[in-house]
Order: sequence, then structure tokens, then C-alpha cells
Amino acid sequence: RTFGPRIEALVAYLQHVQHISYERLQQLMAQVFGLDISQGAIANMVRRLAENLQPQAERIRESIRASPVIGCDETGARVDGNNRWQWVFETPQASYHVIADSRGSRVIEGVLGDAKPQVWVSDCFTAQMKAPAQRRQLCMAHQLRDLQYGVDAERCRFCYRMQQLFKRAMRLNACRDELPEDLFAAQVQRIEAACNDLLDAEATGENGRRLQKRYRKHRDSLFTFLHREDVPADNNASERALRKPVVHRKVTGGFRSTWGAEAYATVATVLQTARKHGHDALETLTDALGPCIDHNLLLQPP
Repeated sequence: RTFGPRIEALVAYLQHVQHISYERLQQLMAQVFGLDISQGAIANMVRRLAENLQPQAERIRESIRASPVIGCDETGARVDGNNRWQWVFETPQASYHVIADSRGSRVIEGVLGDAKPQVWVSDCFTAQMKAPAQRRQLCMAHQLRDLQYGVDAERCRFCYRMQQLFKRAMRLNACRDELPEDLFAAQVQRIEAACNDLLDAEATGENGRRLQKRYRKHRDSLFTFLHREDVPADNNASERALRKPVVHRKVTGGFRSTWGAEAYATVATVLQTARKHGHDALETLTDALGPCIDHNLLLQPP
């Protein structure tokens, strides 16, 4: 080990958090700090960091598995010139990332094992709908966008009315704490009844009929958030968790190797979870790489 933990933590911070590629990072360390660090040495630093963080990442995975409500999303990744998928599994207390060669449900099964969450929050992608959950919540943000297309493209009455109903449900959920329980419950019943009426009526237009078919199929997954306070109305938290990985992919061009992708997923898991608990990213990386020398000790007389 040539460099101390602070230097290694800084290199990892610049690479993972600020999305600086190995080549540019090598130049930056030389020009700004006067440190001659090869790209191979940077790779070794990243590998060592990921190895140190792996036990924490496994504990985070276990906390995700134990959560009653889990959000999930996926986005594209590039590994050694090939298309891969980066998945995130999200709770208010933790984020768990994994980069896999599949967009199928077996990735979810691999992360969850024998765990069966009470509620799964996601979009309508086929693999997500196969998650072994007792109940589901479709992301309202996705549905509003799909319905808006039906309004714009076909002036579809069903799409407009369903969109307004979803917005009404989200407004009601936002002021849940301000309403008496009986009044809130009565409003939920009205929303459920209005939804049933819309699904019973015949929709017009290709998009209207397609979306009506979707909501008939997933009727029980539309308003779970109104019946449970711990369930969000959308999957925005998972989408936010994937924004930095998307930026990293676009800036760096992807990962050169499988181990590099796995290392990035491990670091992203720990840093995003640490942030949720109010911990600084650079301090988290420094702690993971080992204690620094206390320079006050060097001033003590023998």
C-alpha cells in the first residue's frame, strides 16, 4: 500500500462521486496534487475499497430484505463494451445496488432470496410485476405521464379523467395528517368508487383502451398508498437513486471489467445508504480504508 487512506479515499471519492474517469483522474492527481498515480494503482485502490465495503453492503442487503416495503427500478449500464443493467432496491433507510447481465426477475429473486416484502413499489415492467410481494403499488408518476400521452395524442376522455383521479388521490395522501381519520377514509372510498366507474365504462382510442386494460389488470395496485402510510405513491426515490449511476455511465463511458462494475455497485450501495443517515461521503470512504495517523502522536516526546 503506497498511499495513505486519505489519498485513497480522495481518489475513490473523485472517481465514484464526481464521476472522473481513470485517465482524467490520473492527470488531476499529478497536476493538482503532484502525485504520480498510475491507472493501475487507481484500480487497485478502488478494488481495495470495494473489498473493505463489501461487509457493509451485505448488511445493507439484509436490511432491504427485512423491510416491509421495497421500491425497485433499473437502468442500463455498460460493462466491457456490453449492455448490462443496474438495479436499485430502495427503502427510506437503505439503498442496495447490483449490476447484472439480465433485466429479468431472476435478479430480484437473487437479491431477495426467500424474503417476501409486504408491498413492492415499481413501474409496470414485467420483471417488476413478478417480484414476490404480497401487494404492489404502481408508480403514480409513471401512470400520469402515460395518461398525459393519451390526452395529448387522442384527447382521450378516459385518460383525462383517470389522470385527474390519480392526482386527486395524491393530493389526499399529501394532507393525510391534517384530516380526521373518518373523513380521510370516506374520501378514499369515493376515490375507489370513482375508479371502478371509470374502469367499467368503455374507453376510446388506442391508448385509452390499453391503459384501461392495464388498470383493470392491476386494480388492486393503484391505491395501496392510501391504505398504508408507509407506502409512497410513486417510485421517485428509486429513480433518484439511479440518477448518479446514469451520469457516471455517460461521463466515463461505462466499466472496463466486471469487477469494476461490481465495485461501483458496492460503493454506491454504501454511500447512498450513508447519506440517508447523514454521513459525509468522503468521511465514509476514509473510515472504510482504515484509520489515519494521528499527527499529534508524532509530537509526543519519547
